[in-house]
Amino acid sequence: MKDFEIDELLRDEDDNGEIQIGSTRHYGGFEPVTLQEIDNEGDAEENGEMEIGSTREYGGCEPLTLQENDDEGQTMRDIEIVKRQETWTPLVEVKPYVGQLFGSFEEAFGFYKEYAQKSGFETRKATTEVSRNGSGYSRRYIVCNKEGENKKKKGYDSLKDKSRQQRNRPSQRVKCKASIRLKVSNLGGWEVTHFEEKHTHDFVKPEDAHFLKSNRRLTYQQKQLLHDVSGINMGPVRAFKLMKQNHGGYENVGASEVECKNFKRDLTSIIGEGDVDLVIEKMSKKREYLHDYSFDFFEDTDGVLSGLFWADEESKRNYMAFGDVVGFDATYRTNKYMMVFVPFTGIDNHNKCVTFAAGLICSESKESYKWLLTCFKNTYGKEPTILMTDQDPSIKEVIPEVFSDSVRHRYCMWHISQKFTKKLGTNLSKTGVLDRLHDLIWDERLTPNKFEIGWQNIMDEFGLHTIDWFTDMYEAHESWIPAYFKDYHFSGLMRTTSRSECENKFFGSLTNTDMHLIEFVSNFETAMESQRHVQRKNDHLSRYTVPENKSKLLMEEDALKVFTRAVFFEIQTEIQASIESCYAFKMEVFGGMTKFSIKVTDKDMKRAGDYEVEFVKSATTTKCSCTTFETTGKLCRHCLYVLRMSGVKHFPAHYVPKRWTKDVVPRTRYGYNELGRAKGGDDIETIVRDLHASVEHCVDRLSSNLEKLRLYRDTQESLMKQVDEDTIGEEPMSNKEFIETVIGVGKRNEIQVRVPEGVRNKGSKKRLIGEKEKAIINAKKGSRRCGGCGEYVDHNARTCNKKTK
Repeated sequence: MKDFEIDELLRDEDDNGEIQIGSTRHYGGFEPVTLQEIDNEGDAEENGEMEIGSTREYGGCEPLTLQENDDEGQTMRDIEIVKRQETWTPLVEVKPYVGQLFGSFEEAFGFYKEYAQKSGFETRKATTEVSRNGSGYSRRYIVCNKEGENKKKKGYDSLKDKSRQQRNRPSQRVKCKASIRLKVSNLGGWEVTHFEEKHTHDFVKPEDAHFLKSNRRLTYQQKQLLHDVSGINMGPVRAFKLMKQNHGGYENVGASEVECKNFKRDLTSIIGEGDVDLVIEKMSKKREYLHDYSFDFFEDTDGVLSGLFWADEESKRNYMAFGDVVGFDATYRTNKYMMVFVPFTGIDNHNKCVTFAAGLICSESKESYKWLLTCFKNTYGKEPTILMTDQDPSIKEVIPEVFSDSVRHRYCMWHISQKFTKKLGTNLSKTGVLDRLHDLIWDERLTPNKFEIGWQNIMDEFGLHTIDWFTDMYEAHESWIPAYFKDYHFSGLMRTTSRSECENKFFGSLTNTDMHLIEFVSNFETAMESQRHVQRKNDHLSRYTVPENKSKLLMEEDALKVFTRAVFFEIQTEIQASIESCYAFKMEVFGGMTKFSIKVTDKDMKRAGDYEVEFVKSATTTKCSCTTFETTGKLCRHCLYVLRMSGVKHFPAHYVPKRWTKDVVPRTRYGYNELGRAKGGDDIETIVRDLHASVEHCVDRLSSNLEKLRLYRDTQESLMKQVDEDTIGEEPMSNKEFIETVIGVGKRNEIQVRVPEGVRNKGSKKRLIGEKEKAIINAKKGSRRCGGCGEYVDHNARTCNKKTK
């Protein structure tokens, strides 16, 4: 609906500020005005022209008077014409009116805001008047967002000063007068005293309403989605695109990328300098409500966090079952403070990595590692058999101080073998020495005596005695060569830290260098949930699926009943090999013990060869020269052959280590993120999750019946309208309130433990690339023939240094 009204005077002039006689001018929507010279008698002509000094009226405007300003009467100046102004009135059913009463100002603002949204404009709070008795506001105005005019800021000249850049932000204000005025009513509440509904601008089209700022707001569920996907290292922009797909279009999301980014900004603002305090408070709550949850931290003399350690109940249960061999390897660049992340890793009954505990330290000093390992030991009490680490000198010094002599410290073979190429150099690496070294150290049948002879032969043959690094590695050979660990049970489970590094890579995919500690801990919990989901899935498959008994032996039938699927498949392979590729070529009897000499004819030359097995029939015990059972807890093909040939039908129970069985670890009720349910299940996050689950259940059940689905939708819409009526003037949960709810703690006013700053570790710098890795990278780039030198290299004729002139 449009009206016309007089709003302001428009001064219209030609380029010289004058209107020439005989010229024709158009004035916004009016009929043309033609000025011509009048005859001497001053009579107006019948063609509608105006004589000087006469007055004419034009459609609703004030009279237009033409006057002669100079002696000749050839020009006229300062002709003022009123501009016709269009106005727009909203066509909505429910609108404010003078005398309307509201219980509170928030209710009035919410009512007018809803009216504005339906009309296609936005509102803002404007003028306020304070009562004389100081009891609060007495009058308040709510205006259209386009009220007023843009005031030019006193800035700088962008043409002269190019060092600064100013954003080009157009103004929205066009002097709109639409508003509502309220005053405190004598009857209580607020009363409408003035309502101007006409606007001096057009309204936003319905299809563009989602661009209005008042219509852009993240719902609780969308905020929950942003928080949840951040746990898998997904940023706000990608999360917004996910929302678009889920809602069926950008216009249905109800928010934009800006709101998603602002949510992340608010999270950062709330965390601030209280990051460490938030983590400590969150872990303290977990220790209070979750059974057997442990954590500890220490700070330096300046009150700055230096170390953090934590473990939950299920981690402890896993350690009690699988803590015979533990590896830990430092991971860098997982948080914004460059603290070193150190997870403690083992191998579960499905041959998968399992995390026992985690720590964060600011420095890789002896003191930091000693504190961390002491926390680990005090938390579990039980010491591991073997502790696998890299060659960090600080760790080497600390382990004997923290653990007893029964704990063997083992270096990672992979780390050592990767240094062979660098220490040998390019020329020596091409002589075949690398293959000789690898064949020696990775030989499963290697004995200490054979290693020392083989090592010395290689050193003598290739003249490596002059390289100090190889001398140092030989002096430490008892800390990394497998032959020196065969007397330790399950020592063959983890010969390298590759499993730790694989797990670290998994954690690294969920973290980045911009994360606060509270975010890092939350993402760690997400990673643990993923790991434990895989564990439970493997448990389920082991319990409720039955593998095929390929050999039809009772021994294999017994094995599939007790071992997990992954371990059973290894045992099954050995049983098949004992039938197909093993035979005894010699048998000797010594009292109650029989010694078998077994030959293996396997295609894999590493397994082929001669082995000796000692068998005691009275105790049904075997001992093989390959020591596979002692180092891995799994019977080898040689022992299985002897048992089968000796008439043993069933799988001996004493050769079934508990760590490889199906139900070795009872699962806990609560996970890392189940604090709400542990507290009673009445928190907001749990209730919202239950509501969404109930709606999803109903939709799933009704999806095949369109009529019932429509009825359910109508019921939900009527309930939604009722909720809107009951919550007029009530603001939804703010970003701050939501963030404090989901992270479980609120912003701290006082900082107890400060965040680390300026942490510098060996992994915080840019990684140096060795010659071998450079060669691999260059090989992937591909080579082409250079037109200058004629060689197949990674340059062309333009950049060739050997180009012939």
